Amino acid sequence: MAWRNIWRNPRRSGVLISAVAAGIFSFLGLTAYMAGFSMQWLDASIRLQGGHILIAGRGYYANPEVRNLIKDVRPVEDALADIPGASALGRLEVLGIVNSAAQATAVQITGVNPLQERRNSPIPGAITAGVYMDEAGEGLVMGAALADKLQLQLGERAVLMVNDLSNELASTAVRVIGLYESASRSLDERVVFLHRHDMQALVGFEDHEVSTVSVFLDRDRDVEGIARQLRAVLADPSMELLTWRQRLPMIVSMESMLGLVSILIVVILFAAIGFTLINSFLMVIYERMREIGIMMANGVAPGQIRHLIWLEAGFMVLIGVAAGSLLAFGLIAWWSRTGLDLSAFAEGLRSFGADTIVYPRLDSASVLLGYITVMIMITLAVAWPAWKASRFRAVDALQHT
Repeated sequence: MAWRNIWRNPRRSGVLISAVAAGIFSFLGLTAYMAGFSMQWLDASIRLQGGHILIAGRGYYANPEVRNLIKDVRPVEDALADIPGASALGRLEVLGIVNSAAQATAVQITGVNPLQERRNSPIPGAITAGVYMDEAGEGLVMGAALADKLQLQLGERAVLMVNDLSNELASTAVRVIGLYESASRSLDERVVFLHRHDMQALVGFEDHEVSTVSVFLDRDRDVEGIARQLRAVLADPSMELLTWRQRLPMIVSMESMLGLVSILIVVILFAAIGFTLINSFLMVIYERMREIGIMMANGVAPGQIRHLIWLEAGFMVLIGVAAGSLLAFGLIAWWSRTGLDLSAFAEGLRSFGADTIVYPRLDSASVLLGYITVMIMITLAVAWPAWKASRFRAVDALQHT
């Protein structure tokens, strides 16, 4: 009877089913987009800002002074070699000044091992002009935004100035061989890359001395466990080990905020659907008031009336959920392969540190939460009309016209 009642007024039922389908489609689409965006943004932010775990000389992170360094990186590399899915990126990082013929600006000069960078860092893949340094090559790689600011072209020389380990002013002229454009404009404007051997010669580092070791992991959920393992293995008071959650409180806050946004989306979408159901089923029961009175006069219990209303609402919502889910799953599967191109908003996304191509992904926990919320919403939204219908007096209902 509940199934037949749906099609007694096809237009109204169609509007309700369409509203539910649109709500589910919007929920799944926005949830997939937020999950994909959050995962990519988080991964890019971690890789651009020191990795999942950062090992440095004690006090370096609070005060990146050139003398706060790791004297011998080999024990760290040996400890990481025994951890599956972990890779290391040793860097020499010094605050200095880069000069061009036009002007000068403060930057972070980073000495790198090109082979390690190609395996772990997004910078080699972000080169937009020129080339990234090779294993033995010389040259300077800087952000395209910084090059524009300094009015430097590829092939021109820039002068780097730093305080060395003896606190003496050291400088060198280096040819610009590559320009990069990462997901973070602020990084492009303040970080330049030099071969680690050239950096060692400039500042006075020994072969096995580094400022930091960035540890990259295959899975973010392993961070805390691997951090404890490394602390136990290294047990060196001169070293400091920080996870990305300890180093990047702003990123942690943004991650929490994105989770709250997803919850807010669920509440707004399903609240709108809930009010639509309430209004529609209040109209339904008053249209069928005489019919309900006849049912009661023939011995149908109030509880059965409530079940009838709930079943009718449940059937319509299930049809809407199925239609919206099929459409959403199809589009998400396509976009997860091709990516959603947001290059029209490239400048805003780069200021946020996000990529312009987003690959949506469905999180099973969020989808399950959405479906459970729909069921709760149906129960609550139809509870008042169903209770109202079950409280009709048969005599009054039969007299209703």
